[in-house]
Amino acid sequence: MIRVMVVDDQMLLKQTLLFMLGQDEEIIAVDGGKDGYEAIEKSSSLKPDVILMDLRMPKMDGVEATKYIKEMYPSIKIMILTTFEDEQSVFKSIENNVDGYIIKDIKPEELIIAVKAVYNNLYVIHMNTLQILKEEVVRIIKERKNNNDAIDQYDLSPMEIKIIRQMVNGKNNKEIATMLSFTEGTIKNKVSKLLSKLGLKDRTQIVIFAIKHNLTC
Repeated sequence: MIRVMVVDDQMLLKQTLLFMLGQDEEIIAVDGGKDGYEAIEKSSSLKPDVILMDLRMPKMDGVEATKYIKEMYPSIKIMILTTFEDEQSVFKSIENNVDGYIIKDIKPEELIIAVKAVYNNLYVIHMNTLQILKEEVVRIIKERKNNNDAIDQYDLSPMEIKIIRQMVNGKNNKEIATMLSFTEGTIKNKVSKLLSKLGLKDRTQIVIFAIKHNLTC
């Protein structure tokens, strides 16, 4: 049997989910409370296999609760079940090691399939949420291409890139020298060579160059 704990501050929705999940002969559905604090407390006493976690709740949200539960009980699978599919919610959830991210307009039979899939170590993600991730991957690939093109075109060394990034962070020559274990004079010379190599006039133009070519991080 799969013990599924439902955490949601909307009582009617939670009761509907509990009833719906309980109709499956392989699932035991239990009430996990209405906020993150109750979810953490009940994870200890109810020992669920899978948690359906609402995202926006009072006192402590689902992402924060997920972080604590995963630290204390890493074997528990946690799937976000929410109406929100914005980038920030998706990425923050993934950063906190959720095992799935689905939207509340999911069909009952699809939800049961998703629960069983997560229980069996598969990652489940709603199609709209997947599209957000795809777009982010494409963006990162494009940034890396621009980054690599600039490195190749201007023959920038790893040390020069480090210096550029510290300049973007507002560090002066003395601070950069301390961080990279050089003398201040050495950094001054390296910055001068960078200006010459890139055909730029001052540090401000180097910062603009770094932002344009995605060399800031």
